[in-house]
Amino acid sequence: MFKQKKQGKKLKISLLTIIAGALVISCGWFFTTRYEGEPPRITIDLKSPYIRTATEISGRITDEKTGLDKISITIVNNGRNIVLKQTDLHKDSVETGRKIHAYPFSILLDPKKMGLSDGKARLFIKASDNSWKNGFKGNESKAEKNIFIDTQPPAIQVLSRQHNMSQGGSGLVIYRLSEQCPEHGVYVGNDFFPGHEGYFKDPNICLAFFALGYNQGADTRFYIEAKDPAGNISRSGFYHHINLRRFKKEALKISDSFLSRILPRFYGIPGLDNKAALIDQFLYVNKELRKKNNEAILAIGKHTDPAMHWSGAFKRLPNSARRANFADHRSYTYKGKIIDHAVHLGIDLASVHNAPVPAANTGRVAFVGPMGIYGNLVCIDHGFGLFSIYAHLSSALVKEGDMVQQGDIIAHTDSTGLAGGDHLHFGMFIDHKFVNPVEWWDAGWIKNNVLIKLSAVKDRLNAESKQPVNKTE
Repeated sequence: MFKQKKQGKKLKISLLTIIAGALVISCGWFFTTRYEGEPPRITIDLKSPYIRTATEISGRITDEKTGLDKISITIVNNGRNIVLKQTDLHKDSVETGRKIHAYPFSILLDPKKMGLSDGKARLFIKASDNSWKNGFKGNESKAEKNIFIDTQPPAIQVLSRQHNMSQGGSGLVIYRLSEQCPEHGVYVGNDFFPGHEGYFKDPNICLAFFALGYNQGADTRFYIEAKDPAGNISRSGFYHHINLRRFKKEALKISDSFLSRILPRFYGIPGLDNKAALIDQFLYVNKELRKKNNEAILAIGKHTDPAMHWSGAFKRLPNSARRANFADHRSYTYKGKIIDHAVHLGIDLASVHNAPVPAANTGRVAFVGPMGIYGNLVCIDHGFGLFSIYAHLSSALVKEGDMVQQGDIIAHTDSTGLAGGDHLHFGMFIDHKFVNPVEWWDAGWIKNNVLIKLSAVKDRLNAESKQPVNKTE
């Protein structure tokens, strides 16, 4: 009897222990779920903080545990607090019997319809969940994002005056922007030449070197274009005068002996059929390879130093005779028939065999290496989009990245590439367009077209800085 009572007591204690354990587990589960402390997560998708037209702002709010309760999205602009979205998701979850754990949102922000003022605005997103934390108010998350309302295009003020151009020549324009713009520069016809900050202290005052193609006529349009961070675009024309030029035409005879001597240099070039007739190989080299090489050289201009390394007139190869001019229009004849045409985009200078080649002006070496028809080539970046090239070299004495001073010997002449004899092919280009080097050899041209402009703008800025500021009482 006593033994049965003892066993019953143990059973009762065990049951009470199990019940107590279950209660503890239940309470633990209840409190860890209903009183959980993890707030909702908010993500905002906006490509750019700059808003100029109706723009969609999207994002996602999530709460994996107790689900979302209330969501509020507002924007503050010029002292106004505008509610964009206000939602009670708890009410929706009660009606459907299902908690809402994810809420994607999309808002159309239209500055014009909403009457938003240009300037800084701030987007606020607030979300709470169904936790019993914080006096049953739930966990709360907040997200903020700066937005800039910009509906007005930037103003452009042209500061330089005279812009005289020759076909195949170079130009410089200086202008002031009302705000810093990620994209700005000069259009010459359909050719865009990016502008650069850095020469003047004021980052809103920019300069752009540009080029007029040898084949662009008097009806070519010139204008400055600027695009602000919000995407607003403005344009401004500027006074210019174009001097038309006549370029030399010459016929070059191609012989079998020339082909036999020159074409082995191009053995293995991609696209060249080494089993084809020599004249067909020449046509590929002279047309297709020339085009690829020119594109490769001009691609170097996509990256330029934001400084003007050079000063004064550019120097030419000493004691040299000019053998070919810029923009010479060449016809190639073979056995009495014209077989091809090309335009010579540099100046050929002949001196003694293996003559030392000096850097035409100060700059950074941007490229060293073989370049198809140009043979061994060196390219120097003089800053702000201005480059010089030296071709048909024997070998280079510099490497990419070197800073060279005007007159430093960078290589020696030779007859590599498509050259028939020892000479230097000297060329210059601005951003992506070859220009006539003769202008850059001329100290008078540089003074009238570059230095006077820079000096005049500096004087103007100094005068403006000394003007008294009008203060309104």
